[in-house]
Amino acid sequence: MGDEWQPEAVVRQRLDLIKREFIEYIRANSEKIDANLPVFFGQVIASLDKALPGLSDALYNQFIDAIAFAVLDASKQSDDIPFVKKLFNYALSNKRGNRGRAVYDILLGMKMINTGKYAEAAEQLNNYRSMDVLICPAIAYCYFVLSTRQTPVEGGRESQRPNEMLLAAREQMIELVHLNPPINRLQDLELAEDPRINKIFWFMIKQAIDWFPGEREFIRIGIEKASRDGKRDIKEELLNIAIGRFYNDMFFLRELYKLKLENRDASGVVGVVNQMTQQYPDDLEPIYYGLKLSIITRRMDTYIRFRKLAVSKNIPAKAPVLLDYAFEMMRGKKVEMSACMDEIKKRFGPQHYFVTLLEYVANDFQSDDAKTVMRAKKAIFDAIDQYCMKLLKIEAR
Repeated sequence: MGDEWQPEAVVRQRLDLIKREFIEYIRANSEKIDANLPVFFGQVIASLDKALPGLSDALYNQFIDAIAFAVLDASKQSDDIPFVKKLFNYALSNKRGNRGRAVYDILLGMKMINTGKYAEAAEQLNNYRSMDVLICPAIAYCYFVLSTRQTPVEGGRESQRPNEMLLAAREQMIELVHLNPPINRLQDLELAEDPRINKIFWFMIKQAIDWFPGEREFIRIGIEKASRDGKRDIKEELLNIAIGRFYNDMFFLRELYKLKLENRDASGVVGVVNQMTQQYPDDLEPIYYGLKLSIITRRMDTYIRFRKLAVSKNIPAKAPVLLDYAFEMMRGKKVEMSACMDEIKKRFGPQHYFVTLLEYVANDFQSDDAKTVMRAKKAIFDAIDQYCMKLLKIEAR
């Protein structure tokens, strides 16, 4: 039975179950495991080989990583650097093929920061600056802290200049912009949820925004990370800075539009759309946002105005017919919806996958359950919105 092929989804399910069982065991026996790591990892490998003998190297190594992080998380020695090194060495020795040392080196570097070994941490992390947006700010923080321990040069203007370590911190933040590393690539590591590491990131981003007021990228990186991490308060704070400094930057206007829309701030959305239209009068994007707002608010006068504007700017012909359908759907006009669907079929062809999708979901409008109808409306509106955004080549996340 164990040698039979299984879909990867099933294998992952079984792995998750085994992992949960091991994590419970680790939490209950942490000191015993710390005292005899080789025996523990031997048990892990034996259990894995018995339960899933054909496991791929990638899934196998991910499992070993997860177990090593769980041991570290439960251990009373988690801030003891020699112990952390020993744990990671045992884990690495039990991995297959390309052993992925980077994750351990990064986690070790972050542990060094947490224990005040700033110079060692900066050196440890230096080779991994392209891995994730957390790394450069972490190195910069090491230099920033070390700069506070340097004795200022006495006398005149020299004492007002940034010292060598502070300059190194600034250089690391500039390097963050140059490298443009991915956001949350290290999400599966323990450090991704470490509040100390995240505080360091936000502290250094705000320092960089003050150091380099003309550089938009620090604000852009911060906004993207805040969006992915669900930190709306930080996103709002950064957007206020961005709009003040870069009032005509479409990225920041787009993010502000999204935020106002999420907050159901209709007047705020109108203000952003007007600002976009003033700054980019020949672009379809702000006009599309005006159409979208008109549909959500079911305002006939504004919908007609933005629709005429969109047609005058040569919007692709498929977009208006889809948006007309969405508008009548939000108004609950079934006769008009039917007429709009006929027009969609002419434009797309009756067998087009998108027509099939819309008609299938629209069947739920016949339901007596108000929640079912609302879910159908949301599904159709979101699908049309995403289709039109792609059609108009508007950036979306």
